[in-house]
Amino acid sequence: MRCARALMLLTALCLSALAQAEEWISGRVVAVTDGDTAVVETPNRQALRVRFYGIDAPESANADWPAQAYAAESTRFMRELIDGKKVRVRLTGQRTYKREVGEIFLREQSASAASVAAGLSWWNKKFARKDQRLEDLQAAARAARRGLWRDRNPVPPWQHRAHYRPHRRH
Repeated sequence: MRCARALMLLTALCLSALAQAEEWISGRVVAVTDGDTAVVETPNRQALRVRFYGIDAPESANADWPAQAYAAESTRFMRELIDGKKVRVRLTGQRTYKREVGEIFLREQSASAASVAAGLSWWNKKFARKDQRLEDLQAAARAARRGLWRDRNPVPPWQHRAHYRPHRRH
């Protein structure tokens, strides 16, 4: 009986892991909506909204909050890097705000890593805690005072959003 329960638990855990397993897709970037979101069109013409893995870029203005410093620069950087280009995307299996979470690669270059290295986004510790590469790139950008690290006290996007969210009605 215990063996059967253990086997059922192991099977459930394996199925759960498979549901969260990463997947690779190819396509062309047809839009960059901000510094951490792009739309990739797959070969079968499916449009996939991708939230960049491991980073959080300065917030663009919307109905809930004003734009953050460097939001336009971050978006422009991503447009120049990947817009209209053929890419590969490593989907993580996670979704956030109707977007698939994925790491976009142009050839062998990660768009997430490029943005952090340029100082145009933050390493998102909450969702990429064990990504030493992004942590190191952020430390180097900060030390070199690149991009948003030129500011004395740059405000991370999650703090910017939290500042304005209490004013919203649900």
